[in-house]
Amino acid sequence: MILNRIGDKFEYEGLTYVIGAPIMGTPESEYEGLYGTITEIRDGEDKETENETPDLYCSFRVPALPYEAKKLEKVFSDLYQQPKTIDDIILDFVILAPPMVEPLDDLKKCRHYPRVCILLEDWAIDGRQGNSFEVYTDLNDAKRVMVQRLEEEQETGCISRWVNQENFMADSIDTIYECYIDGEYCENHYHIAIAFPQLCVSSRFARVMAEIHNTSCLLEDFMSQATGRKEPDKLTDEQYDRMVRDTRFSERLHSALWKNESYREACRQTVSAVAHEFVDEYLKGNAHPDCYTPEQDNPYPLCIGNGSRACGECCLYAEMEAGPWKP
Repeated sequence: MILNRIGDKFEYEGLTYVIGAPIMGTPESEYEGLYGTITEIRDGEDKETENETPDLYCSFRVPALPYEAKKLEKVFSDLYQQPKTIDDIILDFVILAPPMVEPLDDLKKCRHYPRVCILLEDWAIDGRQGNSFEVYTDLNDAKRVMVQRLEEEQETGCISRWVNQENFMADSIDTIYECYIDGEYCENHYHIAIAFPQLCVSSRFARVMAEIHNTSCLLEDFMSQATGRKEPDKLTDEQYDRMVRDTRFSERLHSALWKNESYREACRQTVSAVAHEFVDEYLKGNAHPDCYTPEQDNPYPLCIGNGSRACGECCLYAEMEAGPWKP
């Protein structure tokens, strides 16, 4: 069997290898960390090697980072026991076994893009410059820290030094504040703002965040049950603190729940009921509210809103926390 058309798929040990799809070399290969694509897959009598696994023909890109290029040169120099440069290393039509290749998701099609808040600070005081940034997932958190930083500068920082000068200039909106000495911006200025970029989130990251949230909720339930019993009174303070922070509880609870046939059946029935509700909504054309206007160039489009008061509370709105409506 020979596969060489773009989009052809090959399943092997639970993984799908696609002709033309992005890949990365794994630690089991001399090409570890290099990015490339699969150009051809051969199996059975059409293989060129005597490996028990299929032959994956891969084409790798030349490392863009000089560090990675030197690392690759060292690997092949050690392998052949003679100096090798990047020009001596074959990167096209490399035959590898499946464990030596990691298929990569399409970043645009297989990712979620929630908006985050980045608190940016930039300053110059008497010519000494600096900047910083912090990432928040909630606008209220970022805004609170922004206000705290601004109050500190107004009370004891650079703003308190400049505010009484005639050439002191300042301007602001709800998420941006900037001040400076007129004619001396490069030497004396302070700028703080909140930006709202989209974060590229992998499915694995989303699962980790969901697990953290679920664990937190389970631990709260655990603490409410534990504190309602007499046995915890016999524990020392140190033992009690360790117990309520022991994350093994969530693992043990998950294991116990999935061993409970009644729980699994109830879960299946609930999922089935909700699935039928969603199917009915889509069949009736009621999957979104009438005002829903999807984002462009987003595989998981949210609504761009219509400027109404309801947008600020709508979970479909792309900028729900920083909506266009102002009270």
